[in-house]
Amino acid sequence: MKLPPLNALHYFCIAAEQLSFSRAAAELNVTEGAISRQMKLLTSYYQKPLFRKSGRGVELTDSGRLLLSVSSRALSSISQVSTQMLSAESEISICASSSFTIRCLLPNLADFERRHPQYSVQLQASINEQSLRGKVFDVQIKYHLTAATVSTKTEQKLLTEWLLPVCAPSHLKQQKPFSLVQLAGQKLLLNELTGRDWRLWAQMLELDPLPMDSALKFDQDDVAIQAAVAGHGIALANVAYVQRELAMGSLVAATEQSPIAVGAHYIQLDPQREDSVAVQAFCQWLHEQADESG
Repeated sequence: MKLPPLNALHYFCIAAEQLSFSRAAAELNVTEGAISRQMKLLTSYYQKPLFRKSGRGVELTDSGRLLLSVSSRALSSISQVSTQMLSAESEISICASSSFTIRCLLPNLADFERRHPQYSVQLQASINEQSLRGKVFDVQIKYHLTAATVSTKTEQKLLTEWLLPVCAPSHLKQQKPFSLVQLAGQKLLLNELTGRDWRLWAQMLELDPLPMDSALKFDQDDVAIQAAVAGHGIALANVAYVQRELAMGSLVAATEQSPIAVGAHYIQLDPQREDSVAVQAFCQWLHEQADESG
C-alpha cells in the first residue's frame, strides 16, 4: 500500500478547500510557510503540480482536483471513526439496582468523576432483571442472596451484604432494642415482596417464622429504609445502605443482634470491554469504595 505523507495530505485538503495558504494556516494554527513546505513535499511525492497561483490565492490543477475528490472523503471517514472509537473508550455504561445506585453509587460518584474527568459515566438504575433483557453494559452490579446463584466464571465479589434490623428511635419502646422473640409482635418492613431476606435472616438465627402477612411490603431496599425512618416499622437493611442514617440517629439498631452476612453484590463485566482502561479504572474505584464501607 503506497500512501503519501498523511500530514501533508491533511494540510492539502484544508488549503484546497480554502483556496488560500494563508487561510489554511490560520485554520490549522500554523505558519503560512509550514503550509508551503507541506505542499512542496506533496508535489515532490506525486511529481505533479497540485496548485497554481490565481490572483492573491491559488486554484487546483486537474491533479489537485482528483486528489481532493478522494482524500477529502477518506480523511473525513477516518476522522469520524476515530472520534467514535475515542468516544466509546471514554464512556462507561453501568447498571445497578435502584437501591445500590441511590445508596452507594450516587453519594460517591463525584469522587470518581473528580479523579477521572476524562471518562463519562452512563448509569442506569434498574428495579429488576427483566427490565434489562437484551441490554449490554460495560459494568453490571448484581446482587445474589446465596452464593449458589453466582456465576464464578463471569462475576467477581464486590461487597458482602451485612443485614441489620433498624427502625426510627421513636419506634422503640422505652428506647430499648427489642429482643429477637419480640420481633414476632412488631411491624416488619419488607424490601422485597416475598420477604426472602427476613426469612433467611430468621432461619440463620433459628427463630420461629416472622409475621410476613401483616408486614408492609415494598419492592426496593431504599423505600423500605425510608419507611423505617418515617417510623412505620422495622426494616432489615444492608449496613452499607444505612450508614448515614445510623450516624445521624434517624435510624437505630432495632435489636441487640449484630449484623449477619446474607448475600453479596458482584461485578459482571462485558467480555468485550473488560480490558478497557476506563472500565478497569471504574472497577478499581468500586473496590476502594467497598473496602471503605465494608
